[in-house]
Amino acid sequence: MSPALLWMIAALVAVGIEIFTVDLTFGLIAVGAGTAAISAVAGAPLWLQAVVGIGVSVAGIAFVRPLALKHLRKSSGLTRTGVDALPGSRARALSEVTGDDGRITLKGEVWSARLDLDVTSVPVPEGGEVVVTRIDGATALVYPVDPR
Repeated sequence: MSPALLWMIAALVAVGIEIFTVDLTFGLIAVGAGTAAISAVAGAPLWLQAVVGIGVSVAGIAFVRPLALKHLRKSSGLTRTGVDALPGSRARALSEVTGDDGRITLKGEVWSARLDLDVTSVPVPEGGEVVVTRIDGATALVYPVDPR
């Protein structure tokens, strides 16, 4: 069996382990094994193939992995989704919005709404623009963008 084929098998095994660990370590080992396979195809001696493979793997783990993990952790921790993403959004009143009742269209959906009485008690007329302050159950608490 050729050394290039052995390196590719090692790379595939590392990718398989990476799928289950999702730690980026075995993915970078797979990259190293892939580069060793390329050097084998290019005709490098076995010792040079090993040096290339190990060198690329160690460099990736030392330099690429910390940056990638930092980026992945930063983006996943700050992303708001679902109702947590709605406060601060603008919406349009489909009916008059008072402290007790109203309807708005928010991000393409129709929501029940009422004024956030901590902010204002000025009713919003139909067609008026509002800002969502928070979500209470299935009701958006809002205040008018341009109170009159």
